[in-house]
Amino acid sequence: MNAKLACMFFILSVMLSPVILLATFNQELIGADSLSVGSPFSMFITSDSPISSVTIPDTLESFAVIANAPKADGKSWEIKLAPLRTGRLSIPRLPIIYKDSSIAPDSTDAFRVFVLSVLAEGDTLLRDIKPLERYRFQAPFWLYLFLLLTAIVIAAYLIIKRPKKAISTPANPAISPVKSIPPWEKALSLLETLIKQELLEKADVLGYHFAISEILRGFLEDMYNFSALEMTAPEIVAHITRHRIAKATEIKDFLYYCDLVKFAKALPESDEINRHTMWFKDYLQSFQTQAARGK
Repeated sequence: MNAKLACMFFILSVMLSPVILLATFNQELIGADSLSVGSPFSMFITSDSPISSVTIPDTLESFAVIANAPKADGKSWEIKLAPLRTGRLSIPRLPIIYKDSSIAPDSTDAFRVFVLSVLAEGDTLLRDIKPLERYRFQAPFWLYLFLLLTAIVIAAYLIIKRPKKAISTPANPAISPVKSIPPWEKALSLLETLIKQELLEKADVLGYHFAISEILRGFLEDMYNFSALEMTAPEIVAHITRHRIAKATEIKDFLYYCDLVKFAKALPESDEINRHTMWFKDYLQSFQTQAARGK
């Protein structure tokens, strides 16, 4: 009798305990061969159960995330990435959450991709195409030097012999101080001028993002005294992170967004363009507000 009770108790405990199910999935890379900086490629995840989300970690700084969304069938997911550096780049495990809460979460396999440089090895050397040739009727070098020295002597003689004019000195001339324009006001003026050019209405999306990226780089250079106009986006991000410049994460996202349009030929929607433009305008106006409060 005790054995029957124990068996029934075991069956009831199994029936009442939560059942944890496991789902299977496959991952596949599309367009990951012969990658270069800015070349987009896709990672497809296909499961036998509907996927709720695939999380992209913040540590994925070597890639720009172009898309991270489910497909129409609900059981497939596409993550579109674009590399921002060369060399062997690692993509960690990406957590997968299923819509059915009874299915245990899972994660993709980590992998690496190799990003090629766009320059060939021979591009670092400069060679003459053919030997230098002298132009026909070209005079020797010493003749040019002689003519230059003669012109200098004649100019000096004319200056010395020129009659001097009486110089009238004004009494107490008023000197107007030169007013320096703050970096944020200069950047706001350039941004307003860019918007008035209506490049987006003329379908010049590439030109618009080149211009707005240069305005941000010029502002960072004037505001924080480093050569942002001569740096790449990763170099700027490394500098502002190292010096703990305010809103470094938002600046990084804006620079990488502009690089995707400039180099990866991404075509953002108008809503996304307006959202990034308004962020940039609000970012510059925040400095204007801080300056007004300090007066």
